[in-house]
Amino acid sequence: MIYVLSCDTVNNGGGIYLYGVNNGVLEQRAYFPCDRPMYAVKSENGLCVILRQPFDNSDYSGYFFIDSNLKTASEIKSTKGVVACHLLVDNGNVYTANYLSGSVVKNDEIIEQRKGSSVNAKRQEMPHVHFVTSTPDNALAVCDLGTDAICFYDKDLNFISEEKVSLGCGVRHLVFSNDNKYIYAINELITSIAVLSYKNNHAKLIKTINLQVKNPLANGAAIRLSENGKFLYVSLREENVILTFSVNGEDLELIQTIDCGGNGPRDFNFVDNKLICCNQKSNSVTVFKVNGNMILEKEQEFSLKAPLCVL
Repeated sequence: MIYVLSCDTVNNGGGIYLYGVNNGVLEQRAYFPCDRPMYAVKSENGLCVILRQPFDNSDYSGYFFIDSNLKTASEIKSTKGVVACHLLVDNGNVYTANYLSGSVVKNDEIIEQRKGSSVNAKRQEMPHVHFVTSTPDNALAVCDLGTDAICFYDKDLNFISEEKVSLGCGVRHLVFSNDNKYIYAINELITSIAVLSYKNNHAKLIKTINLQVKNPLANGAAIRLSENGKFLYVSLREENVILTFSVNGEDLELIQTIDCGGNGPRDFNFVDNKLICCNQKSNSVTVFKVNGNMILEKEQEFSLKAPLCVL
């Protein structure tokens, strides 16, 4: 099953789309209408989905669960923050990253309000939490674009430690190496990858790899690590490319650059021998053939309003 989120209103086709593969081609199997879904993850209860602003009397975002066939949805609960853009479901607990209000929230009950700012006056005037995931040591890792910080908390959002990426970079998303010794993080504001050492919920910045781009407006979006841990993939918006790096501990080597086939590749993911890319600004989804670590020719393209997330 392949899910793609269209972050538009229901009137414009916004919602969750379920696809299957038939003779190598993605075909729509189901659709669940909902207003401006931002991100989703799989859980024991199907999917957990963030909605940008589902409440009539509040700016808060919300989240809900829906079964894998997109038939039955739960009530919507508040994220207790504005423009939630990422989430984690861990042992039945839901953690949401609220971008505009700069907070991490557990089960719409425990709120960790980040503080601080950084050097980019327009984009880093306050905390902007963009990502939350579990760590190899049973805690949480959080990316705060607004303060250039990767932060670690226990599962009840008690602070453990934090490490800064290079000032002004705006850390967005991260992945852990397969041996759990390194973190690779995509920076949005200065197009680059931060490489950090990692041990016991503490990180240390090793280096920042600046990415060579043609468009001065290029900005990092998604980051994925191959299952074998030997290849790292990142998408760059405005530059509209996906980069492939070979991975050797702290060392990354660029081995491939491909055009994403659209505009604004916010998210992408791998399914069997395919790469599926969500091009938000061109309202399109592109599907590429993959052979091992290499991304080959584009196999398919179809229209979808503001695709933001694929899983």
